[in-house]
Amino acid sequence: MSCKYLVDTNIIIYYLNGDHKAIDFIDKNFEEIAISSITYLEVLVFSYNQEEDARVRTFLELFNIYDVQRKTIDIAIQTYRNKKIKMADNLIAATAKQHDLQLVTRNVDDFKNIDINLSNIYD
Repeated sequence: MSCKYLVDTNIIIYYLNGDHKAIDFIDKNFEEIAISSITYLEVLVFSYNQEEDARVRTFLELFNIYDVQRKTIDIAIQTYRNKKIKMADNLIAATAKQHDLQLVTRNVDDFKNIDINLSNIYD
């Protein structure tokens, strides 16, 4: 699978909540979408019942999931030293940068002043 987009946690949550923009984007671009292991974690920390948890895990595992690697951490350290971005967002941004992916998010302000390819499907 050749990925073009790294989808931020908020887009996955919107999708799971039935938001039409998120559903349209993910369904249209499914083959080119990846998520970070940080997104996987952030989505699964919500309180789901056993059936919902299984359904969400199955959905998330359909994506190419990029784990946090040493190089990702090194990129995040440099960004954090310069920009003071929250660490989860920083690691997601570092993942996008490391793998040369466009980060798709609704919360563009969380990633301002970071040198990454960023898009907001809600604009």
